[in-house]
Amino acid sequence: MTKRSLIYTALGLLAVLTLFPLLYMVTNSFMGGAEFGRYYGKLAQELSGRNPLHMIPEWIMLDGYKEVFISRPDYLMKFWVSLFLSGSILAGQMIVAVLGGYAFARFRFPGRNAIFFAIILLMMLPSQVTLVPNYLVLYSVGLIGNYAAVILPGVFSAFGVFLIRQVMAALPADMFEAARLDGAGSWRILWKICLPNCKAGLAALAILSFADSWNMVEQPLVFLKDANQYPLSVFLTQVNAMRPEVGFAVGVLSVAPALLLFLRFKDEMVLGIEYSAVK
Repeated sequence: MTKRSLIYTALGLLAVLTLFPLLYMVTNSFMGGAEFGRYYGKLAQELSGRNPLHMIPEWIMLDGYKEVFISRPDYLMKFWVSLFLSGSILAGQMIVAVLGGYAFARFRFPGRNAIFFAIILLMMLPSQVTLVPNYLVLYSVGLIGNYAAVILPGVFSAFGVFLIRQVMAALPADMFEAARLDGAGSWRILWKICLPNCKAGLAALAILSFADSWNMVEQPLVFLKDANQYPLSVFLTQVNAMRPEVGFAVGVLSVAPALLLFLRFKDEMVLGIEYSAVK
């Protein structure tokens, strides 16, 4: 019993440490401008200054949220840009991942293992390494400065194909053999057997893909020319520089979509990642 209590205590402390930045941001988002200046004014001007940890606001103020949702349209415009980019990348990546994963998991063709190995290598490369090749390709087809320049590289992500291939490869082979004996073709097997049994893997891909595209910074900075096109993830740095008193409220706005998606599909995400490790 003592050992279990120690484990639970350690896990509880780890959970508190993990959630502390989020709780700190949410509570401080209810500060007013005057209170922010008293506690964080020196920090904004002098990075080496030491300020006391201010967790609970003295008065519950909605000035930051009023600024974000009513006074200025900039923040919500960037929010919808981020939602458009992330949603487009997610929809396209789902299609590519399902078709590519199904092909690698259930079809035999020349060079299959070599191509899949190349996909794994590409997945291991950080996004910064592929920025220049992607820029050259997008520039040659005239897409630089267009939202398609940000969406297309995300759609053809190697991680999605890898994850869905692992999930589909873990499905029992007898299920597919029985379907073929009943006269089902490849498309029918995909829609009637693979997809219903891969919901957990698709949920995992949806959460991970959305979070990755929602937080992207380098791609919009490199592939977009107009600052008005930047998503909220890039705009956050400008908010902290221009209007630091509303930075916490904008941070809550930025975290909310990914957090809600995770809370809705967290169980499916864990199950999907477990399935992907079976084979």
